Amino acid sequence: MRVAVVHPPLTIAEDFIDYPYVADLGAVQVAAAVRAAGHEVRLVDCFAMAGADLEWREDGRARLGASTAAVLEAVGEVDAAVVVLTPFHRPWRDDDEVRPFLEGLAETGCRILLADGYQSGQHYVQSPGMLERYPMAESYTRYEAEVTVPALLESGDAGVFDGESPDLATLAAPAWDLVDLEALWAFHARFVRGLGRPRWAFPMGARTLPLLTTRGCPFRCIHCSSNPGLEPGAPKTQRRLPEAKVAGQSAALKALGVDTLYVLDELINVRKSHYRAFLDAIEAEDLRFEVPNGFRADYLDQALFGRMRGRVTTVSVSAESGSERVVRDVVGKELDLSTIERAARDAQRAGVPLLVHYMIGLPGESAAEVNETLAFALDLFDRFGAEPAVQYATPLPGTELADKVQLPVVDVDDWGPRFQKVPSHESHGVVDPALLETFMRTFERRMDASRGPQKLIMNVTYVCNNHCTFCAVGTRTQVDGHPTRQREILDKYRRHGVRLVDFDGGEPTLNPELVPLIRHAKRVGYERIHVTTNGRLCAYEDFARKLVQSGVSSIAFSVHGPDLASHAREVGVAEAFQQTTDGIRHCVTHAPEGVDLGMNVTLTKTNFRKLPGLAQLAWDLGLRWLNIQFLTPFGRATKRHAPDTAEAAEVTAAVIDEWADRMKIQVINLPWCFLPKHEAHVSGDASKLARHMVFVNNETVNLADYLAERRVRKPVCETCPHSCFCGGFYELDDVPEPPWIVTAESLTKKTRPELDAR
Repeated sequence: MRVAVVHPPLTIAEDFIDYPYVADLGAVQVAAAVRAAGHEVRLVDCFAMAGADLEWREDGRARLGASTAAVLEAVGEVDAAVVVLTPFHRPWRDDDEVRPFLEGLAETGCRILLADGYQSGQHYVQSPGMLERYPMAESYTRYEAEVTVPALLESGDAGVFDGESPDLATLAAPAWDLVDLEALWAFHARFVRGLGRPRWAFPMGARTLPLLTTRGCPFRCIHCSSNPGLEPGAPKTQRRLPEAKVAGQSAALKALGVDTLYVLDELINVRKSHYRAFLDAIEAEDLRFEVPNGFRADYLDQALFGRMRGRVTTVSVSAESGSERVVRDVVGKELDLSTIERAARDAQRAGVPLLVHYMIGLPGESAAEVNETLAFALDLFDRFGAEPAVQYATPLPGTELADKVQLPVVDVDDWGPRFQKVPSHESHGVVDPALLETFMRTFERRMDASRGPQKLIMNVTYVCNNHCTFCAVGTRTQVDGHPTRQREILDKYRRHGVRLVDFDGGEPTLNPELVPLIRHAKRVGYERIHVTTNGRLCAYEDFARKLVQSGVSSIAFSVHGPDLASHAREVGVAEAFQQTTDGIRHCVTHAPEGVDLGMNVTLTKTNFRKLPGLAQLAWDLGLRWLNIQFLTPFGRATKRHAPDTAEAAEVTAAVIDEWADRMKIQVINLPWCFLPKHEAHVSGDASKLARHMVFVNNETVNLADYLAERRVRKPVCETCPHSCFCGGFYELDDVPEPPWIVTAESLTKKTRPELDAR
């Protein structure tokens, strides 16, 4: 019989969860089985044709492959066409790419058989009503198709059939010899360019082909769609290629010119001897490989990580949750979370990037357990660099999760994006979907902050011409830093890749070396240079001009009252207000384009109600950026200086409402829960994770750790959706800190800054 096995054009969402660029493996494997049954086979792969490309459609989906007309022409005159549809063909929809192709195929008069061609390792969604939607087909084979489709070609039976699982030891190898590989690899390159992803955990090599060494998974995780079609209560199993076949297929693929294998096994390392045999084959052929479906962490060890180094881009494992109860009782994963931590440590030691998968929104999962998951994910990232991939729990039809929550038939355009973007109302979690989105949004902000560039904050002096009641360094010896040592520190941090620097104090403009330090920082390559100042010295116009034109990127002026009396009460100097406002005006006049000028306001018991006036003053002075800071419990700041936090937050919220559309407003040192509708303006301590503060005496601290020493968690933090980014509540003392004596010897001592590994 003349048979065309066809992998037709398809469409995918941008946030797909599987691997559409290797979705043709099902068709290539079915073609091998049909050929082995004695038929004359033509394999028509829409990816391996001239003109195959990724094209973005108006509905936001991408169309993959050659044109429908080109694929129909390639099918030609045959007796039967086996059309292999993949999980990407939106099973709930009458697909607007599939239908016209099948209609064109029906006009040729050939028999049409539909099949999943399921290969394991991709999410499977049950597809009811396929023949009702596509009546031009005579049969539809669900699940694996290599045994059932050849039998249907012989029998001519019509209807819906559950595919029989083949014996992998006797199954013919995928028929890559029937594919134009150069055209396929050209499509892969166009796909990568068209997708435009800047980072990719499992990238394709220049000459990549997929491989399966096992099918199925023996574990019963509630959310997983592996082993589709399994009878309720039947044991899950995994079938494996014999070791000789693993070696043989690897060698055959290398002979075709392959440089990278895309290994689609559901779980390749569940038997260590099988995975070691696979690594033997990889090493023998000197191939790279990617395993996008990941590994069981408890079956990995340091030796295996060592063998993977340099051959994989990323190793992924799944924790699912940071709560042992959820992992055990809800997911049913049979995993000790300590093995995830061990894998993260081993991967870091071996120099292998690790990706860890998590879910939030599982049935019965509490808000506190969501926070356990996010905290676990962040801990592994902070300590070992284990990249977290957090998704929403999504009850795919046909999974135990869907059965458990009694999932109704859901008219979903595409299941992929739901994992990334949409918490499922159907998952029946304890946590409301809207709240889950807040958890996710906060976590993503925390990760953005953690991945941000490192910053050096240098206290260039503790000398100050103000005497602020709340000053964090007001109990320290008023002395300038040593200019030679401070240049050395700038050089050392820059060599470590730090690109941002803040010059702070005391009052940094009183250090005569400030402008030379700024110029030095610019000369050695710092990209953004910031100065925080009370601005009084800028009342001298020549100095203001010199400062704003020194190479700074931004300057923040500390102003704590909107008029002379209120500002003087906070800073202890009557003439300070006039000098500061004059200085700001001079800086605004002379600042080059691109230099940002803003105002810092620290809220106290005596000034917080004047914040609206301060915002107006900032605007009137020409400033378009306002930092609102709550007290930090250092130096002179004590309980008697602190305003009622809730009242001060209420005033802050009103100022944000009035000014946020005209000024950039950032709130610092305030727990998120005090500004529930203004989260975008709150800066958590975690944003300081990559910031290193160098004191005048050259001692160095991580700023987030330094601040965390005075933070406390309260019971409300346990379930708060901002917990992973918020440092908690500051506890202020009743009395100022004792004097901090800076000796002359400490200013000149050699220093080797300890840089965070991140």
